Amino acid sequence: MEIKEFSRVMAREVSDKLGKGIDIECSEVLKNNGVVYHALTIRKEGECIAPTIYIDQLLERYNRGTLLMSLVDDVVNMYRKCAPATDTNIDFFDDFSVVSQHLFFKAVNYKKNMKKLENVPIKRVLDLALVPLALFEHPRLGSGTVMIENSYLDIWEISKDELWENVVECASKVAPPKIRGLMDFLSKVTGNEEEVDELCGIYVISNTAGNLGAGVVFYPGLLQGLADDHECNLFIIPSSIHECIVIPDSNMCTETGSLRDIIREVNRSTVADEEVLSDNLYMYDRETDKFFIVKEG
Repeated sequence: MEIKEFSRVMAREVSDKLGKGIDIECSEVLKNNGVVYHALTIRKEGECIAPTIYIDQLLERYNRGTLLMSLVDDVVNMYRKCAPATDTNIDFFDDFSVVSQHLFFKAVNYKKNMKKLENVPIKRVLDLALVPLALFEHPRLGSGTVMIENSYLDIWEISKDELWENVVECASKVAPPKIRGLMDFLSKVTGNEEEVDELCGIYVISNTAGNLGAGVVFYPGLLQGLADDHECNLFIIPSSIHECIVIPDSNMCTETGSLRDIIREVNRSTVADEEVLSDNLYMYDRETDKFFIVKEG
């Protein structure tokens, strides 16, 4: 069964299970780097908040033999677990004095996300886009992130520059930076907690949540401080949208051309499509405080 037909069938069956007063919409959700997910948006009459349940993996389960009604029950249970209360109120998002305390940003590939970012007050950095976000924490809705759109600036009656002044000031508090030695990072990822020799001066930089943390390298003074500690320039490898690897150039033992090839190969073979940041290798120049792409050749 194809995904569009599966969406329609699931919407009909879930609607029958939930009964009257529920509207179900089949939608395509554009994610990072142009990746499209398929979802059911389930809205209770009179509610402004509607849970979105992705069904791509459910189709895979169906094609592997899982009974359709079992998948329908799974969706119904997910909806009932995350459906908001009828009195949920999100008016707090209209107040910039409140929202301004919850701002941070992520880094994404600009070219791969041009369509998604058309109505977003981004900041461009080379081939990347810095995207303003608000950390969403609500006693009923739970936590998540909201991408700031241009229309919000009109509601808040602020300019793009004013928004970014608040984003930059608040980011390190909302999403604090975390700098770890490479081997320490790998031991946590692999689950191997045995003591290992550090690869001295090679760092993984993210935020404390380890999510959407590659933009941390653009926190004011972070790269400057690391470069001053090592008294040299820094190479930056865009590992994913979640973290970057930073290598002082005094510790660089690989030709930059080979390193670029490795970045591209890892992006194609290991990193999920929606988590790829860039195929480029970057350098931070300590003297000029500039961040630039290392050119080929």
